[in-house]
Amino acid sequence: MKASSLKSRVTRTLMMGLCLMAAPAVQASGVKVLEPRLSTVKPTSPELDPETPVQRLVVKFHEGTRVRQRGSGMRVMALERSLDERARMRRHSLFDSKLRADLQIALMLLDSLPRMGPPERLFRQDEFTLAERKSLAEDRSGKEMADLDLYFEVPLQPGTLARDVNPVVMQLNALDSVEIAYAEAATEPAVFSLGESDGASASTTYESLQGYLDMAPGGIDARYAWTVPGGTGAGVKIVDVEGAWNGSHEDLPPFFYEGGIQFIDSVWRNHGTAVMGVMAGKANGYGITGIAHGAQVGREGIANQSIASAITRAALAAGRGGVVLVQLQAVGPRTNKSCACNASQCNEIPLEFWQANFDAIAQATAAGVHVVEAAGNGSVNLDAPEYRGAFDLSVRDSGAILVGAGTATTRAPMCWANHGSRVDVQGWGEKVVTLGYGDLSAAGENRWYTASFSGSSSAAPMVVGAVADLQGVANAAGKGPIDPRALRELLRATGTPQASSTKQIGPLPDLRSAIPQVLAR
Repeated sequence: MKASSLKSRVTRTLMMGLCLMAAPAVQASGVKVLEPRLSTVKPTSPELDPETPVQRLVVKFHEGTRVRQRGSGMRVMALERSLDERARMRRHSLFDSKLRADLQIALMLLDSLPRMGPPERLFRQDEFTLAERKSLAEDRSGKEMADLDLYFEVPLQPGTLARDVNPVVMQLNALDSVEIAYAEAATEPAVFSLGESDGASASTTYESLQGYLDMAPGGIDARYAWTVPGGTGAGVKIVDVEGAWNGSHEDLPPFFYEGGIQFIDSVWRNHGTAVMGVMAGKANGYGITGIAHGAQVGREGIANQSIASAITRAALAAGRGGVVLVQLQAVGPRTNKSCACNASQCNEIPLEFWQANFDAIAQATAAGVHVVEAAGNGSVNLDAPEYRGAFDLSVRDSGAILVGAGTATTRAPMCWANHGSRVDVQGWGEKVVTLGYGDLSAAGENRWYTASFSGSSSAAPMVVGAVADLQGVANAAGKGPIDPRALRELLRATGTPQASSTKQIGPLPDLRSAIPQVLAR
């Protein structure tokens, strides 16, 4: 594609994004018309391998049913139904008599599980907040959003395997009133491997080792972005969704927001600290410097809530034009019998595969929040038929930016990198210098640094930094929030192409090429 036509294409996409954010579709009468939400495809057989550890069972009732948690149980609140909800009920040919009968069967099935407690709402925000956020996302996008209050979860006992719950999952999916039911595997950081401590001294300057800050083709040219007003991510809020962080690290700024509960676990804590460093390490003359060190950063812990709930809370904190990072992966359908490398994370995939996470992300991006998601390290092709089109943008699109892992020198896919048409861009999947772990400096945890952060865990925060820098440039130029899909297209169109490969992981962002397109819109 010629440079002039590429520029024209990106500019048109950005302008379209502005129009979409400004006005949802309306009829001549002034009545809002929403693009219908796509139907969820139920699995016809168990998706998870029988030996997969699972942590919760999730069930969602069809739109319009108004199944709600009331007191200690789930109830059909028919008298509370709006005209729109009644229309959605009719869309699925559902009536209250059938719905109530299905609900009783569902409760009996859920009661038979090896569970930790009774069914409860999957999303922890109050009903009013969820309804308000749904309406806002619909107004801004012109698209019908899921009613997140129709999701329920049953926390499962430790040691529960997919084989223990698969029959119940399939029986729930056989009920006409249930939109989807599934077992959710345990999540873990999307990090590959790390070095060992060498006992080096603390408070040394390591910025010269951060090659990802350099100009293309090797880096994303963050150093150039810092010379442009707003190009440090100034005025942008970033919220990381994962397990734990060391907020006392010498090279981290104070968190503007602290939600959820953290795990008390050094693996999680080092991971979250390393991620924060890539994005927002302080520009203080020692340690490292974050790509978007002018941004505000916050964290949303997952120890006391589902990933989907954490995403919605993080999006509310980040706000329109802010960024949410989903830095996790979990075992999905088994597409590989074995993996030649990184066998411990074989078949682990991005979390938007599961419907509740997808709906939470879709609502966030519709409300103007940029969501960046790690593609995972499971050695899988996300276009495989076992995923039932979950990663096919012609089937469904959450609006998130999916990030693959490339080598630090050639932009070729790492051998274990998840890949496919849904992967938008890449970041370094190896040799990333940042905070935590201690292989560069072991002089106390608050002064730990590493030269070996890796996986899509190291790739995704690079892209978050690029997104925040571009949004900061737009803010400083008085252009306001960029539509999330328009920014995703901009990154794809202006990045440094990946090395030739049958495995698509997308280009590496190039801020020097992208910033003029933002300023020209």
